[in-house]
Amino acid sequence: MLAFLDYDGTLTTQECNEIALQLYVGDAWRPIEEKLKADRLSHADGFDRQIGLVQAPRAEFLGTLVEVAEISPGLHGFLDELQRRGGRAVLVSAGLREAIEAVWRREGLPPVDLYASELVGEGAGGGPPYHLAFNPALGDCPRCGPRLCKGALLRRLRRPGETVLVFGDGASDVCPAREADLTFARGHLAERCAAEGLPWRPLPDFRRVWDEVDAWRAGA
Repeated sequence: MLAFLDYDGTLTTQECNEIALQLYVGDAWRPIEEKLKADRLSHADGFDRQIGLVQAPRAEFLGTLVEVAEISPGLHGFLDELQRRGGRAVLVSAGLREAIEAVWRREGLPPVDLYASELVGEGAGGGPPYHLAFNPALGDCPRCGPRLCKGALLRRLRRPGETVLVFGDGASDVCPAREADLTFARGHLAERCAAEGLPWRPLPDFRRVWDEVDAWRAGA
């Protein structure tokens, strides 16, 4: 079994990127976000533009992303049980690798394979202006844009006959949800799964995920 995990707003209780963006650029990021949700802008281009608005020092910006991150209840137990069942976890995010790794260490979470973005600063000490270097393992697609299709990566990682659980909340998670056996969704992704008739369950947190998985498999 493969658990294909988004990070921001999925493994965390709130949207850390949005909180940090609001703090450092005010409402300037919001029109870009609306275009993303309406599929009028690729997620790659949109998130890169949002990060490009930030003028804060590098350490301060990354530190804020770590500070506001609160891990979803039950995540540690979910990952432990996944390992016990012989499964594997992959965390795939357009978010910033340095911040995600810092949160993972702080929380003492089990290791996962991480595919995330690098914050590239062109100024002194790696500071602003910023842009993103997306993980090169991500693929291309017309919807997500170049270098940011999670679905393309999922197709490469999936082993023959392997059950895939996708966990997500946003526009960038739609492509992997279309490839999944079962998706656990919240927010925008939940709306898209319902609209497209994809197999999915709500994700309030991770405490009852295995009960939902076992019930789904028993009824499959």
